[in-house]
Amino acid sequence: MAVDTFAFRAAKLAKQVIEYSVSLKPGEKVLIEAWDGSEDFVQEFVKAAYRAGGYPYVSLQNAQVNRSFILGASEASMEAWYEYEAVRMKDMDAYIAIRKQDNINEYADVPAEKMALYNKYHGKLHYGHRLPHTKWCVLRYPNPSMAQLSGMSTEAFEDYYFNANCLDYKKMNEIAEALCRRCSVADQVRITGPGTDLTFSVKGMKDEKSYCGIFNRPCGEMGTSVVQGTANGKIRYNIPSSFQGFVFTGVELTLKDGVVVNAVSNNTELMNRILDTDEGARRIGEFAIGFNP
Repeated sequence: MAVDTFAFRAAKLAKQVIEYSVSLKPGEKVLIEAWDGSEDFVQEFVKAAYRAGGYPYVSLQNAQVNRSFILGASEASMEAWYEYEAVRMKDMDAYIAIRKQDNINEYADVPAEKMALYNKYHGKLHYGHRLPHTKWCVLRYPNPSMAQLSGMSTEAFEDYYFNANCLDYKKMNEIAEALCRRCSVADQVRITGPGTDLTFSVKGMKDEKSYCGIFNRPCGEMGTSVVQGTANGKIRYNIPSSFQGFVFTGVELTLKDGVVVNAVSNNTELMNRILDTDEGARRIGEFAIGFNP
């Protein structure tokens, strides 16, 4: 019998995420939230959760349906949605998100005020409950859309995806701890490059532990928070960034005392509407050095 290579690698990835990334223990509940037809992945994660003695719960999502949900939402309906989701999230020990985007522009025509309303309550759920109170891991699903964004064939991208996701992250963590120890005693960081000269402090923000492959797959980075109010200078990005249905290019940010005071891109107006979503959107959330081979 021929071996289904995709299913075999998906099973290997699911095993690593369940046993290592969220370290699911017997009797623990895990919510598996999957998007846009990634059911073959979900099956492997469910099997892996059962093998670990855990109790899997599944939520199947769809971007087109979610677009309609956002378009018709009001403050009252979003608050009710948040309250329901928060109750469920509080009952979970772990959370795994499998994100598959068939159309990266699905939300491109959603009015900014509707997107901001959704982000407000989704943010409360994510940052208020999932991040601080559950063991969690977020990963993507390899599909033709992602391959296209990467300028690769679907087959080549699948190989690239699984090679990056199924590394020995436990070993990578051991190697990365030297860099984490160095960052834990550091104060000032300066980043320079074409159009970039940015400084900020990370003093007291980093512990010595590394978390490669735990919260995100693929991973391979040393990340730390930034001391608020210390970021000053400019940064220019040399790669495109897809966000909420739009691909931003030529992004340049100017920061003063920790706040983005000027932001330009190929759609400066849209970018600034996003940065005005809430008080924290114009501040740096994290600094990281990536080293996944």
